[in-house]
Amino acid sequence: MSFEKTNRRCFAILIQKMNSHVILGAFSSVILIMISSAMINPSFSQTKDSTVSVYSAGEDTYKQMIDYSRPGKFHQLLADIAGTWTFKGKHFNWVDSVTSTVALEFSGTIVRKPFANGRYFIVDVTSEGTLEMPIQDGKMKEVKFQGVEIEGYDNVKGKFIRTSIGNHLNSGIPVTEGIYDPAKRIITFDSQVEMIPGLKTKEHFQFVLQDNDHYKWEYFNEENGKFRLGTEIIFTRVKEK
Repeated sequence: MSFEKTNRRCFAILIQKMNSHVILGAFSSVILIMISSAMINPSFSQTKDSTVSVYSAGEDTYKQMIDYSRPGKFHQLLADIAGTWTFKGKHFNWVDSVTSTVALEFSGTIVRKPFANGRYFIVDVTSEGTLEMPIQDGKMKEVKFQGVEIEGYDNVKGKFIRTSIGNHLNSGIPVTEGIYDPAKRIITFDSQVEMIPGLKTKEHFQFVLQDNDHYKWEYFNEENGKFRLGTEIIFTRVKEK
């Protein structure tokens, strides 16, 4: 039975039931008019933010869902930097409002792989050095840093998306959204992380696309209302032999 015939049948049943309850009077008439309008013209009841299941979506709506799922030109920006990279980074300590010192230098390898035909990208990070990782029973363990990130572009929101997990600090799975500046070739992410209950840290992260063989990450942390560079990481592509 077609969607239109189903609506007409439901409409007829509704009229019979309402005729048998004339006590509802004028209020029922108003309800009837609203419901019948929605049944005769389904689009009337669907606003811009309406909720619909993929199973009940019409053919045109389902086609739009498919089209909005396709990788596009912004996914290609991430596809262009797929491969293996080495990195060198620095953590900074701020002595005062204008002066900083290098607190720690580190290095490692990063592998960027496309997933789902370029809809997402999985990033594996491994450090050369070691760090202390908190484990159960209040103990610490000396390990290499390992992290996994998932990157992509949300076609509906028109924003880059990124999530990161690792074996150092934080037990959550933060998800951030970023805006791309094509003139500067920079993706800027702003997020807020709650490392301990009640203590929230604001982060400003810049993903700087330099060329096919180089890019960098810049992490800024808020301190007394100002963002200061906390970490800088330089990436260099490993050329295939």
